[in-house]
Amino acid sequence: MSISARVPRFGCTCARLRKLSRRVTRIYDAHLAPQAIKVTQFSLLVNAARGERTVSEFAAELEMDRSTLSRNLAPLAAQGWVEISIGADPRSRSIRVTAAGRRKLKAALPLWRKAQCEVESVLGIAGVGELHKNISHALAALPIPTGKHA
Repeated sequence: MSISARVPRFGCTCARLRKLSRRVTRIYDAHLAPQAIKVTQFSLLVNAARGERTVSEFAAELEMDRSTLSRNLAPLAAQGWVEISIGADPRSRSIRVTAAGRRKLKAALPLWRKAQCEVESVLGIAGVGELHKNISHALAALPIPTGKHA
């Protein structure tokens, strides 16, 4: 049996989603560049600004590995945009957005909106709505990861 006979008719869904994600990321990063922030950092700041919590709680919300989240938060902490401190339990770490982080969000938000408008312009508002609907459906249908590699 050849390898192509074993590949589903649509190809690798993960590879296609990652390719799409890289293209969309480039658009947002280009718009956010004047504020020296990447869309991944902007997204973390937006989510962190929803309230102080532990790294473990934040990682669970984002369905991200704790160590990956910690590595991604390190540059934000180095910029002074988030503060990572000892939590209620001395073994835990708590995350909160600083005043500088809130200022960065305020300055970057109009640029993020321009990126959002560009994607909507290219794909169409109905296309973006359909994309979001399909993503929501997939998130609801796929199991929530558990364990070490969550």
